[in-house]
Parts: sequence; structure tokens; C-alpha cells
Amino acid sequence: MATDILLGRPSALTASQKTCHCPNQSSLLRGQHTASLYMITLEQRHFIFAALCAVAIPVHAQTSITDTTHTIQGVTVEARRLSEQVKASTPVQELDEEQMLRRGVQTITDALKHFSGITVRDYGGAGGMKMVSVRGIGSKHTGVVYDGLTVTDCQTGAIDLSRFSLDNVGALGLVIGDGDDIFAPARNHAYAATLYLNTLYTERPLNVRMRLETGSWGTYAPSLFVGGSNGKGLHVNIMGEYLWSDNNYPFTLYNGRLTLREHRQNSQLHGGHSEANINYVWKGNNSLSAKVYYYDSHCHLPGIVHLYTQDNDNEQQRERNAFAQMEWKKIFSPQWSFKWNGKFTWNATLYHRDIPSGGMKSEHYFQREWYTSSALLYTPTPWLSADYSLDYAFNNLNSTLRLSESSTSGSGTISSRPRRYTILQSFSVKAQISRLTAIAQLLQSNYINKVRTGEIAAGNEHCWSPSVNLSWQPFEKEPFYLRAFWKNIFREPNFNELYYYHLGSPTLRPEKTSQWNAGVTWDSGRRLGRVLHLQLTLDGYVASVRDKILSVPFNMFIWRTTNLSKTRSLGADFTMDMIWAVARGHSLELTTNYTFQRVQDRNNPAASTYNNQIAYIPQNTFGSTLTWMNPWLNVVLSLDGMDERWTVNEHSNGTRIAGYGEMDLSAWRQFRLEQWLITFRVSMLNVTDKQYELVAHYPMPGRSWRFSIGVEF
Repeated sequence: MATDILLGRPSALTASQKTCHCPNQSSLLRGQHTASLYMITLEQRHFIFAALCAVAIPVHAQTSITDTTHTIQGVTVEARRLSEQVKASTPVQELDEEQMLRRGVQTITDALKHFSGITVRDYGGAGGMKMVSVRGIGSKHTGVVYDGLTVTDCQTGAIDLSRFSLDNVGALGLVIGDGDDIFAPARNHAYAATLYLNTLYTERPLNVRMRLETGSWGTYAPSLFVGGSNGKGLHVNIMGEYLWSDNNYPFTLYNGRLTLREHRQNSQLHGGHSEANINYVWKGNNSLSAKVYYYDSHCHLPGIVHLYTQDNDNEQQRERNAFAQMEWKKIFSPQWSFKWNGKFTWNATLYHRDIPSGGMKSEHYFQREWYTSSALLYTPTPWLSADYSLDYAFNNLNSTLRLSESSTSGSGTISSRPRRYTILQSFSVKAQISRLTAIAQLLQSNYINKVRTGEIAAGNEHCWSPSVNLSWQPFEKEPFYLRAFWKNIFREPNFNELYYYHLGSPTLRPEKTSQWNAGVTWDSGRRLGRVLHLQLTLDGYVASVRDKILSVPFNMFIWRTTNLSKTRSLGADFTMDMIWAVARGHSLELTTNYTFQRVQDRNNPAASTYNNQIAYIPQNTFGSTLTWMNPWLNVVLSLDGMDERWTVNEHSNGTRIAGYGEMDLSAWRQFRLEQWLITFRVSMLNVTDKQYELVAHYPMPGRSWRFSIGVEF
């Protein structure tokens, strides 16, 4: 059960009222789940603190307080054990339900602002696609794992995070490299970074949560969560959420001396998702869990803003996604454990566009995936464990495009009806000796590509991908850790890159990525005067991508995908989290994150683009949140921003996207009315009405407001 951190609430919840993450899901990081408070010499403590403060600027991390309870007038802090983020051998950032409440997090996009190393590509507004790149490697190298299993899209290779809601998410985290949990499907190790979402379960016999959110530009978002537990290991919940928005926010259009105030057009959206979850735990850690998920969204696509116009031909797109997954875990003995996973996924993309000469063009795409995984964990001693995982997946993609629309030039087309058979194996060993943790993993990947009709199929691929993680605690009695990892991985091209009409090329080679990371973490481990908690992390990294897939002009009218580029990333991530008691009944929490990333084109030393910053990657990104907890109304002030970016690697005139800084302000309060727990929140986003873009020609919303009220019993 996750331990609550309660700040400014009337009283702590009873044990029967608390919520927990999925009982059969471990923390985002495995390891020891207890933390003792240690003492070392005063000189050692001062040295560690000074060394970290010398290099760390205020940055974000996760809450980890002492194992005692501090009571301040109007503020109760029920502490957690030492954060697994501190002890991890790879960079890990995590937000639980209470942290998201305190820091004003209401959407996935809000949460991502609290993580370092992330660059968000947002097409604007409530319905715009939202994809992330970690450390400049690319969104297709970032996996999304929902309750232990990867969410996939074989057509584009990237996941639109706007389709996920936080209404039933108990924890959300980012792991860069391979995490410390080796007892996992092989596919979970196939990414450079992974975003984790874990379902929230309740320990109460019946828990009902209702929320209504409204905001600017005709936005309405109701949600309902119903869950319960029989107190004997069975947990069940269902939820549903809906979003409607006109999304027609204003923006300023500049063209020379002409300045116009316009509104986004053709921008309406409506949709939502529902899911049902069940988890049963018996005889310790034996468990069975299942999830059924459905998402349906209908969006009008506003198009780009260019000069005097907003380009759109009444473009519309409907996205439908459904999957069902199951996990069974069996503990045979202290030495042997087995885990099986199965999943079926179905996606549909329905695109419509008016033709200026009359009529409508429609393109429909349908993809399916059958997936299964088995993992066997062997633990011969308390300090040594080994895992073997075997995955199999079948993917196919169909479309309504006729073969008469296919290319005959050898470029391929989506109407080729591609299929892919994937076999993944991972071998992992984890050793914990004294204060040293060492993990070695080897991923073996096999991709078999076929087509039913049309052009030739892409070639088959086979690859070995090793990784090594290390974590060391130099001082026995101090929560101070050094960590390092190295990982090689490769990315198989997605179906659009291989087969899309005129654009794709079935001769593409996989992208090959190498990552090196070294870092240090420190946790205060105890109350320091009025400072209830202080945690710092610092990581430096180098990453390189070979055979990077880019779209380049094939002739005046046609673009093609090709293995053109080599990139190198040099950077650092800093995080800090501090909570201190300002006065009786008042506390402040400051979380800050900063990322420096120099992501360079390293393809051709003679080219004008050599050593240029890669398109859409900022060199500096920051985020900071200050939360004032008090007996009356809790206030949250958030700042985030980035410096300039370029839309092309050439950095030519007219391709620069200006940097920006954005400020959000919110206030919230929880109170009890008999058996009802009521939460209300009011927020003003982009307080200074800053106009900026994350994607060229897609203006982001200016100043707006958002109000929500939630009722729980």
C-alpha cells in the first residue's frame, strides 16, 4: 500500500480509507523497501551536502521524507520510506497520487513538466497530440507501460499521451535506461526510456469518486471512478471520463507590419475513455490481474497557421483504441517465480478531408496486435537473482487505400498490408552485495517482416542489445548513492516509415542507440531544522544514434524516409525537492528540474548542418513548482519553459522557434462533509498570456482558466 503524504488535510485517513497502487505491481524500482536513519560524522555530512549544492541548481525530484510523523498546526506530514529514486541504478522520477494533488497536476502534460530530460511536442489545446522525447533521442524511443505491459502503435511507433487520463492513476514515473526490476517482459527493456502508469486501487469496500472539470473555450470534462476491495486480496474498479471542448482559443497572427487577432478554427473535439480493472492477490504474492480499455475520440484538425491563413480543409480524424490484457504471477518457492502476460490491441484511425474541388477524401487504417510474454525468476540467494523472459508479438496493418493508389516505383505503400512477427528474449542478472547493486541484461530481438499485397517486404532483423547498471552507497549510514549505466538498443522502423505511400522505404535500417549515464543522488534522511525533507539528484549523460531515420526531399513533390543522420547527445539533468515548515500551520514545498542537452548532427563533417542542434530539441529546459500548504487554501505556483529551437537541422532563416517561459497559478482545498471528501481546485494557466509554439505554426493557448470539483465517498 502506498503511504499517504497529507499536507493541509483535516486529518489522516484511516487504514480502510487509504488507496494503493496495483497490489501485484511493484514500485517502479525494485530494491529494499525500508530505510533506516543513519548517522555519520559531521564532516562527512557537510562534505556531501556542499558537493551536491555546488553543482545542483534547484530542480525537481520526488518526495521522500523520514519515517517519522511531523505535526504542524493545520499541516500533517505522514512520511514515506526512503525513495527508490535515490537508490536506483538508473535515473527514475515518480509522482504518486498525493504528490500530483499537492503540485497541481491534473493532466499527463502537467505531470511531464515535473520530469527532467523530457521535451514535449504539443500541437496545441485540449485535443492536440502530445508526444515526448527523452534526452533528444526521439519519441519513438520512449515506451509507455500501463500496468506492466507496453502500449504500442505499429503504424507510427509513437504514443499520443493525450489519450490517457490521471483519474485512476496511482503513480506515474519515468525510467531512463533499464530499471532495477528484472522480473518483467522482455519488451519493457526495448526502449531508451519508459513512461510508467500504474492503476490506483482502493482498500475500502466501496470507493466512489466523481469529478467535474470546466474551463475556457467550452471545455467540460466529467469522470467517474468506482472501486472496492473485499479485504481478502480482491480489488476491482471501473472508470470512465469524457472531454468536450470547442478549443477555439485566440492567438495573435503576425505577418510583417500586419497584426491580427484570430481564433483557432475547425478545432472542436469530443471523446473519452473507459476501463475496468481487477486484481486478486492470494498466498502472499501470487496474483492475477486483468484490464479492459477503450478510447474513442473525434477531433477536428485546425491545421497550421501560416501568414494570413489557417490551413485546413475541414480535416477530421477519429481515433479508436481498445485493448485487453492479463497477468498471472505464481510464486512456486522462495527461489522460483513465474509470470505470464497476454494482450490483444486494436487501433483504428479514420481520417477525412474536404477536397477544394468538391467531395471528400477518406483514409482509414486498422492495426491489430497479439502479444504474449513469459518470465521466469530464479533467486538462489537473497543477494542474487536471475530472470529469463520470452515475448512473442504479431502485428498487422490494413487500410482502405486501393491498390490502384499504390506506388509502383518501389517506394512501397500502406496498402501493402504489412505484417510483423516479433520474438524477444531477455537475460538478466541482479546482484546486491553489501552497498553495491549490479545488474546486467541482454536483449535478443528478432523481427520478421512480410506483406500480403503490393510492394516488397522490409528485410528481417536480428540484434543483441546489452546493458549494465551499477549503484553504490559509499557511506554505510548515509543515503548518498553513486550510479552509472550503459545501454545499447535499436529501434525497428515502424510501418509508416517502411510502407507509407511515396514516403516509406522498405530498405530502411534500424536506428541504433548507445547510452552512457553517471549520476549521484542524496536524501537528507531526516529532518534538518525546519527542513522536513531535502533530496537532490544530478546525472550526466552521453547518447548517440546511428542510422537515424529522417524524411528528406526525393524530388520537387515527394519526400522519402532514409537512414541519413547520426546524432550525439551530451547533457545533464538536475532535480531537487525540498519541504520545510515556515511557521506553525504552514509549509512550503519547492520542486525544480533543469535539463541541459546538446543534441548535435554528426552525420557529415563537411555539411553545413554538422554540429548543429537537432530540430525541435531545446538546449535548456526548466520547470519549478512552489506549493504553499496552509489551513485555509493551498496555493501552487508553477513555472516552466525552454530556449529557442529550430524546425530543421539547417537552422535557416524563418525556421527558428522562439523560447518561452510560462507561469501557472492554482489554488485547491480538501475538506470533509460527513462521509464525503470534497476537493475543489481553480487554476489560471499561462498567467502572463504568453504566445508561444512547441510545434511550428501551431500556436499554444494563451491565458485560460480551469475549475474542477471532486466528490469522494
